[in-house]
Amino acid sequence: MLPVDDRLISEVVANARAEDIVEFECLRGLSVEQELRDSVEGSLNPRAYVVDGQVVAMFGDLQLDDRTGVPWLISTNAVDQHRRSFLVECDREVAEMRRRHQVLINYTDARYTKALRWLRWLGFEMHDAVPYGVNGELFHPMTLRGL
Repeated sequence: MLPVDDRLISEVVANARAEDIVEFECLRGLSVEQELRDSVEGSLNPRAYVVDGQVVAMFGDLQLDDRTGVPWLISTNAVDQHRRSFLVECDREVAEMRRRHQVLINYTDARYTKALRWLRWLGFEMHDAVPYGVNGELFHPMTLRGL
């Protein structure tokens, strides 16, 4: 895990998975780069998961209020080459987020089936999809209690 810097952000933007780009850009209508930079800037502990010099994913958690955290993640095409270690790192990082917050909440694009499966594996409860974002695309609210 590495702290996030401009070089790593640029690498993520250049190599982000297509589904991640769509999801990020649907939120507020910003470019994936601006949405990522805003997420990094507001996060408590933004990190990059790097293997063999390649960024696999970048993530962090925003503090919504005194009890609620908002986790986010963007993955790159390298995630498929490092699937198992990615899952281990995600599990570890989500546990840290759960220690910082009483509850984690966010929304995930209903079309992004790989992300929905991964989030369920991490223990998130997925709720019925609702219109969300600038164009009202369907997103699943998700929640996970803290430790």
